[in-house]
Amino acid sequence: MSRRVELWVGLMLFGIGILVLASEPIARWVGGLGISNRLLAWWPALLIALSLFFLVPALFGRQHRRLRAGMVIPGTILAGGGSGLLYTSLNDRWTAWSYLWTALPFSIGLGMYIAGWIADAPAFKWIGSGIAVGSVFAYIAFATAFGGEAFRLVGALGIMTLGLALAIGGLAERLSRKSPA
Repeated sequence: MSRRVELWVGLMLFGIGILVLASEPIARWVGGLGISNRLLAWWPALLIALSLFFLVPALFGRQHRRLRAGMVIPGTILAGGGSGLLYTSLNDRWTAWSYLWTALPFSIGLGMYIAGWIADAPAFKWIGSGIAVGSVFAYIAFATAFGGEAFRLVGALGIMTLGLALAIGGLAERLSRKSPA
């Protein structure tokens, strides 16, 4: 079974390499078809649709739990990356990838968490949730730094709130130790 998977993954990577090499001629050919740019901006929806081929059987299928769990991770990666690409493509905000790249590790973490839930593997849940939470913090940091004034304001308020919560928590613990019993 593993040789078959290795063969298919190898052929898929080879095909992706061919598509990358032929991307400019393909783009010229598609541009010559007369399809409007507004319709072409929806191309990332194909990635989201492809993610459903992984996610639907993983969440609702009758296969073995471990097989279903293994299908979740590529499905969430395609869904997260496709969603970020769809947003930037439709809004022509490609500079947003200075902070949107964090959607990919978040998707990996979310996929690992769900895989751990399906396969009843607590380690996957812990690691997945750690990756997802770390990605959220990275998103906040990079969106604050590169996302413009609105992000800077929200990020600064979030950081200040977290700082106050930690300071008040530390102060409350200190005061509770000093109070007479």
